[in-house]
Amino acid sequence: MAVTIRDVANCAGVAVGTVSRVLNNRRDVNPKLRARVQRALKELNYRPNARAQSFARNASPVVSFILSNRDFLHPFHSRVLQGVEEYCEESGFFVLYTRFRYSPNVAADDLQLPSVLQSHGIADCVILAGANFENFTKSLDKRELPYVLLANNLISSEPGPPYDRVRFDDFSGAAEATHYLLALGHRDIFFIGDTSLPWYRTRYEGYCKAMKEAGIKPAAQTLGLSDNTFFNGVKSIQMVLERKLPITAVLAGNDDIAHGVWEGLLKAGLDVPRDVSLIGFDDQHGMGRLQSLTSVRVEAPEVGRQLAKIAIEKIKSKAAHTPEVLLATTLIKRETCRPLFQAGHKGQK
Repeated sequence: MAVTIRDVANCAGVAVGTVSRVLNNRRDVNPKLRARVQRALKELNYRPNARAQSFARNASPVVSFILSNRDFLHPFHSRVLQGVEEYCEESGFFVLYTRFRYSPNVAADDLQLPSVLQSHGIADCVILAGANFENFTKSLDKRELPYVLLANNLISSEPGPPYDRVRFDDFSGAAEATHYLLALGHRDIFFIGDTSLPWYRTRYEGYCKAMKEAGIKPAAQTLGLSDNTFFNGVKSIQMVLERKLPITAVLAGNDDIAHGVWEGLLKAGLDVPRDVSLIGFDDQHGMGRLQSLTSVRVEAPEVGRQLAKIAIEKIKSKAAHTPEVLLATTLIKRETCRPLFQAGHKGQK
């Protein structure tokens, strides 16, 4: 394993910042400390990281955007990254993007962090996007690496502290979507989404609250039938229809699931919205018929901007905590919902 700046600091008995100043030929270093660092560099055969030195010369603080356990072109997180980059550019900060796949079963002490977090302290603060587990956050805490979290996508046994995080209000978004379907006269409203994942579970809870307030028993397919969200939607609606359950509307956990539900309804000879009204979540502006999908919009670029804002505040305040930011969602009404007409309705058999 390559020798790091921390190894040099430990060997010389000095702070990491002292080693950094020596490597960059800063004059504000005590001669005796400089000599100790130089001896440690030689003893450990330390090789300076050219990229880190370039960053140091540029003197631009670095925010590291880490996309965990997600594909590079994931539409939602791509728009979050867009917001991060926009805010950092306006504020004179540099963004370093990294993908990171890891298992939740690895102990925090044994987790092999991305190289950007091991290479001489390049990142001044870390933004955690994608899907993250508590072993990663605990690992960062133990290493005293400052980070800001997209809280909706943390898979954890504990809720976590209410600071240094951004969260969008998907609970209220799901409740609003359900109230809209109820106002259209629907009563047989199904929720479809894998509630073993926290983001779907929160949306399901919002749906349940609205249904119970209307005096209606919730109906849902909450078991993941496929790791692919589209096919989970297809298989879930097929199972509901095979069981001949009454259904006139669906609130899907996200737009991909909604797309799958739509496909499954079409295969069953049912029309959206004539037979079944349909609402998605995230408002990803999909291709083809998804452009007409009613969906709960999450302003992903604003999520990114708020994550970047907190990260920069932490850098400037030397890692002081910032209260959680909660962002509202918006129901975007399009062509996939209509008032319920009981007579001749195929979805109620």
